[in-house]
Amino acid sequence: MSVKKMVQVGFLAAVGFLLMFTLEFPLPLLPPFLKYDPSEVPALIAAFAYGPWVGVLVELVKNVLFFVSGKATSGIIGFLGASIAGCTYVLVAGSVYEHWRTKKGAVASLIAGALALVVVMSLANYFILLPLWGIPTEQVGGLIISAVVPFNAAKGILSGVISFVIYKRVSVLLRGTETQKSTVKEASQARAGK
Repeated sequence: MSVKKMVQVGFLAAVGFLLMFTLEFPLPLLPPFLKYDPSEVPALIAAFAYGPWVGVLVELVKNVLFFVSGKATSGIIGFLGASIAGCTYVLVAGSVYEHWRTKKGAVASLIAGALALVVVMSLANYFILLPLWGIPTEQVGGLIISAVVPFNAAKGILSGVISFVIYKRVSVLLRGTETQKSTVKEASQARAGK
């Protein structure tokens, strides 16, 4: 990974952290402890621009920054849940888009990522996260259906729509400097060859 790309990855992770830190809010009709923030958007942009694993890296760095900031009131369980959710969404969406780089591919990748998010978070909450919170076994299934599934579906849709709307504009900025650099390099090679 080039220094420039590392700087861009760090920048996107920092933007994700700031979005998570400042724009976290509960969604209507869902329990207030489930809070939405658009912090997966920078990770999705990284996954679309540079590949799924770069998006996962942005997601993990953002979550670590949020955890060590002291604002993560849900502690290590919240960190684990946010990491599983974000990495699942970004990895699946980025993997689909990597092989289908069109507008339809972008839509399909965001839908696939949102579906994976709902399924994986339902399983993670059923087997790991809700039991760690001490939720009685007989209540876990009801919480998955009434809160976890609708929350993650809403999260996937909202983050996907935002990413779809802004990706092209942001990718021009990310790739624009790469294009300028390659143009300068080509020009200097042409001059050297003359």
